[in-house]
Amino acid sequence: MKIELEARDFPKFKLSTNQDLILFLIKNELLSTRFLNQLESIGFDTTFFSMDLSIVILSLMGFKNRTDGFWEWYYEVLETYVFEINIPDYEVVNTIAFDFYIVLQTKLKEEQTEK
Repeated sequence: MKIELEARDFPKFKLSTNQDLILFLIKNELLSTRFLNQLESIGFDTTFFSMDLSIVILSLMGFKNRTDGFWEWYYEVLETYVFEINIPDYEVVNTIAFDFYIVLQTKLKEEQTEK
């Protein structure tokens, strides 16, 4: 199945369709987490409304070893990037999503070299 995606406002160089999809999912993971954090801060229970895209993102990227330590690392890094997001500024959101993608790629390379 081939998915046709329009080029996003990410870096000014050509990415593969798979990379564009991963960046799109990361961006939505960051935005939804930010939104849920804001709802929680004003007293809403968001337990049943989380949209966790991490499994899809990590699968598409090729992560195989998902230990408890890895998940702790992932969510700590995710929260770090979530707090940097300024929702009205989409250019910043795209930059943060791309930075998070690079951190994940680095972690993936580390995991692959450890084998």
